[in-house]
Amino acid sequence: MRRLIPEWSRRMRGVVVGLLLLFICFPVCCSALTTTVSVGVYENAPKIFTDQGQPAGILIDIITHIARREGWQLRFVPGSWAENLDRLARGEIDLMPDMAYSAERAQLYAFPTVPVLSSWFQVYAPADHGIRSILDLNGKRILILDRSIQQEAFERLQHGFGLRCALITVPDYTTMFVQVAEGKADAAVTNRFYGMMHARRFGLEDTAIVFEPSDLFYVAGRNDPKGLLPVIDRHLTDLKTDPDSLYYQSLRRWTSEEVVHRLPSWLKGSAVALLGLLVVSLVGSVVLKYQVNHRTRELRRVNGEMEARIRERTAELAAVNREQRSIFDSAGVGIIVLKDRAIARCNRKMEELT
Repeated sequence: MRRLIPEWSRRMRGVVVGLLLLFICFPVCCSALTTTVSVGVYENAPKIFTDQGQPAGILIDIITHIARREGWQLRFVPGSWAENLDRLARGEIDLMPDMAYSAERAQLYAFPTVPVLSSWFQVYAPADHGIRSILDLNGKRILILDRSIQQEAFERLQHGFGLRCALITVPDYTTMFVQVAEGKADAAVTNRFYGMMHARRFGLEDTAIVFEPSDLFYVAGRNDPKGLLPVIDRHLTDLKTDPDSLYYQSLRRWTSEEVVHRLPSWLKGSAVALLGLLVVSLVGSVVLKYQVNHRTRELRRVNGEMEARIRERTAELAAVNREQRSIFDSAGVGIIVLKDRAIARCNRKMEELT
């Protein structure tokens, strides 16, 4: 009996040691299986920025959602736009959000297929700016983000119109708006998202100068070494097809824009005309019912097919109209569509101006 007790004790010690090793090694093994994705962060609210030291914004919401679904561990790396471009090129980070495509960049980085957002660039200036067209920028001091697509685009614009203006690069958009508000520069070039959110706070307003619409992507290092981009493409496609997804929730949360869907006048007229035709056909079917029964049945069948086609076409037109009207109405400048020298329609901004 005394011999059994030491043997039992040794076995128990072995079990305890084995369990301890299992608990120690298990987290290490799990962490080794988890994909760590480092993401560059810079200040460009509401798309991407830091809020009380934590990454925030539309692009952060979306990549966090994808990471949660894929089991990725995200590591956010703050810095300026230029700093994070260099880090991505050196392989120090895996993803850089908010990048527009260019042929030069495509040789340095890997671009996905599905854009996460679409935007354009706009010139902002103080309320008494007097800038009404691109030619009014001649002789002005213009601030622009260092090593950005808008810098390249504005330089082409400047050359094309023969403008002689001082183009000054700055590391971030906050510095840009502060300097214009303080009178150290005449105007600033930024994207529509940042301008829409911050211009009023700095006493600036959007001018009529809008240029270079572009798609924005999550971009990986050259050849996408971790294979992240096809996964991001798949999730973005799914998110964009669901109007109640986190993608649209984040857009509404950060832009605070309520998109009002208005049917154009021509579509309303078409609906009235189609309704009139429907009423006429119904009345005709009632009259014909008393004359010839078999004609009544035929007319009802034809009328049902017509109604089905009308509903399908109306639904298609409404879907296309909602998408186009959303882009049209979200523009930060007033836009008027002319037809035969008459105003056919205008966006919400123009309605506010008038």
